[in-house]
Amino acid sequence: MTENSKIYAPNVYLFAFHLCQPLESESISPGEFTKLWQKCDEILQTKLAVGKAFNGSYVSKKDEPAGWRVNLIKKEVVGQRNSLAFDKNISHENQQISLKGFAQPLRIDDSYALGLQIRVPEKVDGNKTPAVDVSIFKEFNPDNCLLPDFVQSYFGQTLLLTAWLSVEQNQAARADSQFLQALGKQCLEKLISGQNQPDFYRQGELFGSPILEYGNPSQPDSYCHIIIWFFNSPATDEIWDETRYSDFMDLFLYRNKILRAYHDSRKLYLVTRDEYKQIELNIDATFKYLQQDEAHQRQLKGAGLKQEELEHLERQTIEMPPRAVKYARLLMDLEFRQNTIAINAQNYQDKLNQISVDLKARNKYNDSDINLSFLETFSKETCPQFQRQIQADLGYFKHGSGLLDQATEAIRAIVAIEEAYRDAKLEVTIQAVGFSLGVAGLVAGSSPYLIKQDPPNQMVALPLLKVGINSFAFVLLISIGAGFGVWLLVMLGANSKNLLGKFKNLLNRNKQLPPQ
Repeated sequence: MTENSKIYAPNVYLFAFHLCQPLESESISPGEFTKLWQKCDEILQTKLAVGKAFNGSYVSKKDEPAGWRVNLIKKEVVGQRNSLAFDKNISHENQQISLKGFAQPLRIDDSYALGLQIRVPEKVDGNKTPAVDVSIFKEFNPDNCLLPDFVQSYFGQTLLLTAWLSVEQNQAARADSQFLQALGKQCLEKLISGQNQPDFYRQGELFGSPILEYGNPSQPDSYCHIIIWFFNSPATDEIWDETRYSDFMDLFLYRNKILRAYHDSRKLYLVTRDEYKQIELNIDATFKYLQQDEAHQRQLKGAGLKQEELEHLERQTIEMPPRAVKYARLLMDLEFRQNTIAINAQNYQDKLNQISVDLKARNKYNDSDINLSFLETFSKETCPQFQRQIQADLGYFKHGSGLLDQATEAIRAIVAIEEAYRDAKLEVTIQAVGFSLGVAGLVAGSSPYLIKQDPPNQMVALPLLKVGINSFAFVLLISIGAGFGVWLLVMLGANSKNLLGKFKNLLNRNKQLPPQ
């Protein structure tokens, strides 16, 4: 332990956010809505062992009052305070240290929010507390109970660490630009046990004091948002009050909703991309099926489709509309995430504007003390980047909807043409049969005028065959022959175009034969 590894009045703030009402797109059990409160109770009683139960200190869901922002603490249970306070004495590095903190349940709009603070107070009984080693942070987070894997809040969380720097540390920071990052790394290593430490993201200044951020918001798989804020200015201490704490609760809520929406959009992107590929494969397979040599030649000759080919296309006209609906819903889900990001990004920026107006109205801070650029980077750079990414995804995937619509219409047109062709053939067949039956009947009805009937059933001589045949059988043969002849003429007339095409193909084929 060195003097440069000691910090004064360290704090850890947990800002965690969870669902307070079911989502239309997800099936969630009623017990899920109190999960965040149950985790807080476990942290206080089991992990920190502060001797205070969070259960029973907050309003049950059925008794929650109305309002946009509601403190759900039962004041009559916690001594008319706005939160559940707790304290604990520990021995650390041969020091007796007093820990204090509070837990506060809130409902903000459509979300639950948990504010949990653990700290070494600046003063105890009016006396300034001594500086402590950075290893104190492991006492604040036993078994990594403050990390996302344990808390499991739906919208995510932010951990904020604050501590005062000594005069010597401020001098070291001015002399070495990497000093604060090294000190921040020490704090992080003590806070988190194991290898799950987030990567350094960026460094800046807020309310006159240096601030470090860990966790890249564009990497959802390993994202853990932690901020380390080293106080070295009286202005920081003055600005960071209960009002700013409440403002940060709102800011981190909007931020985590944005990140949840963006991370969900990355999962939707993968699902939509797979569906888009499958749509392309199915459409290609369908039309390649129709363009096989045998099927293509039949279509050129006007022979139409086989029954199995027609049934295949009819199945496609049934299967494609549900797939189009499913695909459209995926695109709607992407657009919903895009809108969620836009709404919460605006809320985030509006909150920053309110903070700026409030601080400027006090007329007591210089421009660097009220510079909010560190926080504004998220709304002015990160959020637009998220929105552009989703917009690019939508621009690409929307072609899939048009592809499905066009393919469905094309297949329906092919089916309609084939059915019309078959109906026409059936109609021609019916007409031919009708004509042939009519002519056969006409011939049979005219037989008394063509063949002498006295005596009845006389024999009719057939010259070529040199035999005789009964007059009735002779009339029947004439009728059948006349009917068949008419049927043949009608069918030849109906298929004359096909026969002409075949004749032309035959001539062309003969022209292409090599000379003998």
